[in-house]
This record gives sequence, structure tokens and C-alpha cells, in this order.
Amino acid sequence: MKILFLCKSLIKIMPKTTQILSAFNMCNLRDFLKIAVITLFLGFNLSNNAELQAQTSNAYGLKKVVIDPGHGGKDPGAVGSFAKEKDIVLAVALKLGNYIQDSFPDVKVIYTRSTDVFVDLHKRSKIANDNKADLFISIHANAIAHGKAHGAETFVMGLDKSEENMRVAKLENSVILKEDDYENNYSGFDPKSPESSIIFSLFQNAYLDQSLILSDKVQKYLTSSAGAGRLDRGVKQAAFLVLWRTTMPSILIECGFITHPDEEKFMSSTDGQDKIAKSIFNAFSEYKLALDKQAQSLINGSFSEVLEENQTENQKNEPEDKISSNNSINFAEGIFFGVQVKTSSKQINIHQDAILKKHENVFEYQQDGLFKYVVGLDKDYEKVSNSLKSLRAEVSDCFIVAFKNGERFSVIQAQKEAKSN
Repeated sequence: MKILFLCKSLIKIMPKTTQILSAFNMCNLRDFLKIAVITLFLGFNLSNNAELQAQTSNAYGLKKVVIDPGHGGKDPGAVGSFAKEKDIVLAVALKLGNYIQDSFPDVKVIYTRSTDVFVDLHKRSKIANDNKADLFISIHANAIAHGKAHGAETFVMGLDKSEENMRVAKLENSVILKEDDYENNYSGFDPKSPESSIIFSLFQNAYLDQSLILSDKVQKYLTSSAGAGRLDRGVKQAAFLVLWRTTMPSILIECGFITHPDEEKFMSSTDGQDKIAKSIFNAFSEYKLALDKQAQSLINGSFSEVLEENQTENQKNEPEDKISSNNSINFAEGIFFGVQVKTSSKQINIHQDAILKKHENVFEYQQDGLFKYVVGLDKDYEKVSNSLKSLRAEVSDCFIVAFKNGERFSVIQAQKEAKSN
């Protein structure tokens, strides 16, 4: 009976384990289950066992961060009228690392480079993976051949093929041409080809939401008057090779345009570098504290919950991702498609947002702690696909999502089921 109860309890704990792993990708599943088995078998309640709780708590949270100053050595990166990207981002990265170490002694800071040396792109992600880092932050400065573009933007790995996002990705990816044997290191990737970008985004899908949460916080601080005061160019998705193989939440920050006279001067100054580093640190701090709080909450409740034999089936099977609408469409049954235009860590006022207020019907749902906004929900995939084309002119990185019985669902599977009905 005890073995049977243990097996049943482990089955019950898996959803919570998945929740923890989703929130903290760095968790070691084998170690987690080992603790779970011991806890259940001996009849412990984790929240009442201080020693075991402390040991378990140490396994979760943000403990290692890899900071990646872009370019270096023979690769200057973008070049302004007097400054080089490699020098600016190294200074910012070192300042950021110092802020983190001073405020969070429990966090190990690892640099892909701490001096002016050239590091292959694939080795940067390898450094993060080999060290089992919990977070990867790549720091860069933007450039444009013509015009007076300025402002800060933060990227996560994705499929966006809009002209501007592809331009930035190509600019940062072109460094591989300076590497020996880059064709083999990057599986035939051609930095000049948009088609080469598609496969690489798949590696980061598991950490996309966490990366978006941090990116949103970075933009908030980089663009605030109390922070670096940069123009907000938003959070975007593009296929960056440096983010390709990282097995943790990863972001790439473009601190500003080195080709803009004022921003080049700002980013080259000690004061400007301090403000940029402090802004990124504030975002990191907010992100880490939220993770640690959620980790402790999950740890405190995980094992005690599975020991509750009276938990109802409704509680166990309650769907996590729900969609709510502001019109009369009934989502309780059936398959619907729509275009997701926004993702935010905070709820957006749809009547005030510059994009959302233009649409008559806006649908909001929550997933993994993020607010996501969909327009044009319809049962007809082709109709939604056509609306996507027009929406791309307004929101370059929007994409199609699907829902089944009010829950997020695979678009491919939804198409198959819709055709069979």
C-alpha cells in the first residue's frame, strides 16, 4: 500500500514539478524527484522540515548568470565616429557584473569575455551551457548605415522576419564570418540568408516566456527617465546565433545606436555606461527576486499538496490558460484561431494602448504569468491568416495562435481537427 501511495503521489506531483521547471529551467529534475521520493516515503512535509526545505530551496532560484559583452578583439562590432561597440559593451558588462556581485553575493557572475579578446559566437553559448547558467544576457550597441535611428531595444530568440529585425540579426550574426570553420560550427548557417534563421529559434521556445518577462523589465528601466532615458524601441524577436543554443532564458540588449551622435557620446561616457548598467541591473534584480519568491512558494507547497488525498479532480484538472473576450463569442466549445499582437508582464489597458485600441474586439488571456492579447478570433483559419498579413504592417512580430474549448492549443493540431469536423 505504501508503494502504491508513493507512485500515486509522484504522479500527482508531476504537474507541480513541471510548473517549477517551467519557472526555473535550471532545476535538476533528477535531484528534484530524488528529494520528492525521500520526502514522500518518509512521510515528511517539506514545509515543516527546515533542514530539507533549506537544501531543496538551494536547488532553485537564480544562482548563475552569464554576461556576454558582444564582439571583441579583431571584431570591433559597430563603429561610430569615434567609438567602437566592443569597448562600450565590455565596460557596461563589467559594471553590470559588479552591481550583481555587490547586491547578490549568492549569484555567480560569469563573463564570456572580461578583456578585449575575440570569442566565437558558438563558444559564448557553450560557456553558459557548460556552467549550467540560469540566465544569459548579451549586451550590444546598434548601428544603421543611413538615418538618425536611436533608442534601446531588447531581443529574444524568435522567427520574426520583419525587415528591421532581420537587419539587426544579420548585423550581429555576421561576426561568424571572422571565425574559422564557421560552416561546420553553425551547421551551414548563412548569416545573409533569412531562411537560415528558422530552425535556430526552436531551441529557445522552452524559455521564451521567461526571456520576454526579463526583456520587458530591461526596456522599462532603460527607457525610464530615472534610468538610462533611452527611446523605447520595444521587445522584439529575431534569430540571433548567440542565443541559438543557450539552454536557459536568454536576451540580447541593444543599448542604443552608436551611429547616432548623441547616443554614441552617451554610451561612451562613464555616466552613460553607469546608467545603462544600473538599468539592466534593476531589471535583473526585479526578475531574480520574483523568481526566488515564486520558487520558495512552490517549494513550500509542492509536497504538502500531493499528500492531500482529498484534492478534487476539478482542482487537479483545472486548465491554467484561459481566454476571456470583450464580445459575445462563446469560447466554451470548439476551435478558434486568432492573431496574437502583444505580450506583457503587466495587464494592458486595451482602451489606451496605441495598437489594441484600434481593434474592436481584443481578447486577453494569461499564460505562465504573462498577459497576452489576441485580435480577430475566428473559426476560419484562412480568414485569420489573411488578417495576419495586414496586421504585420502594424505589428511586425505578430503571429497566429489557436484555442480549443477556451484553452491555448497547437495551431497545427487545431488546423487538423478543424478540417476533420
